[in-house]
Amino acid sequence: MKKSAVYLALATSLTCTTALAVEPVVHSTRTLGSGGGGTTYAHWSAAANYNPALLGTATGKNSADDAYFILNFYGRIADTKDDGDSIDALESFADDVDAFEGLDNLDLLESEISNLQNTINASNNLIDGLEDIDGAGAQSTIGLNMGFGFAFESFSLGFNAMAKVDFGGTANIDENDVDLLRRYTSLGQVLLDDVRPLYDAAQELEARYLVLEAEAERLRNSGSATQEDIDAAEQAAADAEALFQDAEDLAEQAKNTEAGISTEFSDIFDTETQTFNFSEDDLESDARFAAIGWAEVGVTVGSKWELANDKQLSVGATVKSVRLEFFDYQTSTSDFDEDDIDGDDYRSSKDFMTADLGAVLSMDAMDQWRIGVTVKNIVGEEISSRRDTLKENQEPLFYEVEPQVRVGTSYNGGWYRLAADLDLTEAKGPTFADGTQFFKGSQYGSLGAVINAWEFVELRAGYRHNFASDDSQNRTEESDGVITLGAGLYLWAVQFDLALQASPELDDVGGGLQAMITF
Repeated sequence: MKKSAVYLALATSLTCTTALAVEPVVHSTRTLGSGGGGTTYAHWSAAANYNPALLGTATGKNSADDAYFILNFYGRIADTKDDGDSIDALESFADDVDAFEGLDNLDLLESEISNLQNTINASNNLIDGLEDIDGAGAQSTIGLNMGFGFAFESFSLGFNAMAKVDFGGTANIDENDVDLLRRYTSLGQVLLDDVRPLYDAAQELEARYLVLEAEAERLRNSGSATQEDIDAAEQAAADAEALFQDAEDLAEQAKNTEAGISTEFSDIFDTETQTFNFSEDDLESDARFAAIGWAEVGVTVGSKWELANDKQLSVGATVKSVRLEFFDYQTSTSDFDEDDIDGDDYRSSKDFMTADLGAVLSMDAMDQWRIGVTVKNIVGEEISSRRDTLKENQEPLFYEVEPQVRVGTSYNGGWYRLAADLDLTEAKGPTFADGTQFFKGSQYGSLGAVINAWEFVELRAGYRHNFASDDSQNRTEESDGVITLGAGLYLWAVQFDLALQASPELDDVGGGLQAMITF
């Protein structure tokens, strides 16, 4: 019996650096630490991440930093099981598979009776393991961006390159497979309760018969036996004959019982070898992986205008070229082979142009209170699974890039700053034809705060909550919120930032690292 495909599939998904929700941004580490609310508050180097109008806010004669170069990394991984124990469940299931595999060529009637009990226990453990890993898996995001920009008196200009991958993998256990394994348990119990006692009793009687028959033969052939000894030998022979007849009767009962078993369990029990018949070809469970790859290069332009009542309006636009890739691999348990997973065979790709637009309004002369709005990907695109790689009766997945609208506000109190963002539209993940999502989309609300702890250190904290509807195949009942923490270290022109995020249940964790030079 080969290693379970469900086990191998889950192993692949859980060991990938793979987000519970698909987001249309790579988070700036500096902004992520305070909840990810960057529409109006983020540094202007994050204009391509959040709002191109941020570049416009740096425009003017009094800009403290006229240029920047930035390198930013962001990653996140989430467990799809409600208890966050997919890895533990997988490891336990692997042990159960090994235990069941080691018993599949064992004679269940003539070997030690403990082997039969062990087989029943192994089957029950495998059933529990299958039910436990149903829907288990991992979803994640990994992203990287780098860029540089310049601020001038009348406009600002930025260049950005960004790459991001959202990945999800899960096992789907078919109830028919659980029912099949329950039949193995039922068969084992029938053999243990109804057949094995008859076999054991018959074998014991036959063994006693052979002992008595041998003793009678010895006395007959001894030449020195008395009549009394001969009579005792004859009696022993008669007793042995009776025992042999009893053994034959028990064997016949066992045979009749086994014939009934053969009728009911003929597909899973070989009466000649007295072993289980197990084939993964009979299993209908499957495993599936999907990944969205996004790579872009873009140019951002922003500017700022003075308005009446001491207000300032900053606007910006990012024009970008996008390479969109979609990977979809699905298989049944019977034909899964890691060597078959070739990205070129299961990858679709499209190239297109799109743009982001944004505006930030400063509500006072000190630029303390801001409100803003941004629209990302005003030109959309759609991509789907490769039809030529889909197996019979397997549904394709579709992923659609749609415009995403976000609003935000922030307040700068000098030694502290506050920010809040809200997505007005949902960024959906891959979906089936009926609209069910393979893994969940995103529609976040974010709150965050920053404190200037010392002249060269910032401390950050925030909270993000995903309001997206969860009709995904890999849904979870756990919290849709994550708590974020971050810190920044500013050593003159060099800045380093660290951010961490985690759900209260710790089944969704992530973070980022960022380095920036300003001059």
